[in-house]
Amino acid sequence: MRKPIVALERLAKRLLVDDEGVVAIEFGVVASVLMVMLIGATDLGFAMRHRSQMEGAVRAGIQEAMKGGTATAIEDAVLASTDLPSSSEPAVTATKVCYNETAETTDCSGGSVKSIYMEITLQQDHQWLLGFPGFSNPAVLTITKSVRTG
Repeated sequence: MRKPIVALERLAKRLLVDDEGVVAIEFGVVASVLMVMLIGATDLGFAMRHRSQMEGAVRAGIQEAMKGGTATAIEDAVLASTDLPSSSEPAVTATKVCYNETAETTDCSGGSVKSIYMEITLQQDHQWLLGFPGFSNPAVLTITKSVRTG
């Protein structure tokens, strides 16, 4: 019974004195953390690029609205944007919103309309490479912009 304990004590003393391979173990730990950080930064960069492409698509819709286009023409302009990612089907809505003299929303066909805005909303899914805790995968990116048309 005493022999295994003595053997374990000798092994422990030898391991405490011997420091070969410590650098390789430290490198493995640090490199794995750095790889996860690198993949996370890349993933976040892709999400920012996707959002930027969506901003450009909505901007194309705003330009169409400023030219006096209909809601359908505005939606078509957003969908026809060349920078819009094709990873998932985008959902576009263009809605006319009217305000009266007291800055309350009102019926656009009424006589008390003071200003008319076109509100454009674009929604599209973004698939994360790894996923982040607390974020759904895929994440729904939404951009809403409005422009005064009248």
